[in-house]
Amino acid sequence: MKENFREFFMEKLVVLLKPEDVETSAKEFISVYASYMQGAGIVGKDPSGHVSFPSRTAPVEESNIEFFEEWVDLNNALGIHTVASMDFYTDIWFARDPKYQTMTAEGVAMQHQICPNREEFWEYGAEIIKELGSYPIHEILLFGTGFIRDHFCFCERCRDEFAPLVDQEPSRLTYAYIAENPEYHEKWHEWRSEKVHAGISRLQEAAKESDEAVGREKPLSIAVEILLDPETNLTEGARTEYGYDHKKILDITKNVMVNLYPWSPTLPQSGTKEYDDLIEALYFSTEFKRRGGTVSLFRWGVSSIEHMRELKQIGKDASIDRFLGTFSYPSDYRERRESAVGNY
Repeated sequence: MKENFREFFMEKLVVLLKPEDVETSAKEFISVYASYMQGAGIVGKDPSGHVSFPSRTAPVEESNIEFFEEWVDLNNALGIHTVASMDFYTDIWFARDPKYQTMTAEGVAMQHQICPNREEFWEYGAEIIKELGSYPIHEILLFGTGFIRDHFCFCERCRDEFAPLVDQEPSRLTYAYIAENPEYHEKWHEWRSEKVHAGISRLQEAAKESDEAVGREKPLSIAVEILLDPETNLTEGARTEYGYDHKKILDITKNVMVNLYPWSPTLPQSGTKEYDDLIEALYFSTEFKRRGGTVSLFRWGVSSIEHMRELKQIGKDASIDRFLGTFSYPSDYRERRESAVGNY
């Protein structure tokens, strides 16, 4: 079993667990740690595309079903805020079909991520949200909700839709053509942002549909991941590189999960310019919360209490007091990082 679970829970970290992180049954784990937990996190759909519960929509990881269902039921019975995660466009199983893969301008396909300009995939995600929402959970953490970087996507559908907006033939559309013209580049950012938020909106609608189906008293909350990394220009890069905008997310779900430094191994130290830049980038959270939204700080690979305390210090200086994390990195982390920070 992972050592010091209690210590992490006492530091108010909501740990997003995979069944393999726990060497006992869900019942045994909860009986030991429930009194220390700020919330109970469990993976619902991982980057492989498989889900941990019986599904009519997605492929199922059968070995996880018993743990998942026992975990959710017991935490609900104890009144613990129960969180399930869902990877969205990061879906290796669905991306086996080349027509759904996101692509570079040179025609290089990313075989681990779906193009966000796919209404049919939004519907696929919506069905999974409704299936997850049939369980007595309180919140879904939505990962992988944007484009890989500013250089994506140049699949046939994206070319056909965007090229006419910048007076170009789809087959001749290049990233250089877009980026060299500030007006075209801003159109690119806005067009991609509309696609990202339309997809998120469909998932939020599905959450409401699940509320109606089960008669949930308090609405199911959807926390949308925002990647904040110096490699991609922090808050400004969230919009221009990935396509998501915290102001639009406030209008849709009122809940954001800031994934801190996903492509960087260490967080900046207090007192450095890099640290000050990060705190400034998090200033949006004040207005977000003032308008009734929820902001959490998330970090992959929180493997020591020192890492947790670094996260809490950032939260203190940015006036954010909710912390989420995992003990490990996503199974497709190498592919995600290489595509996100690579040169195209």
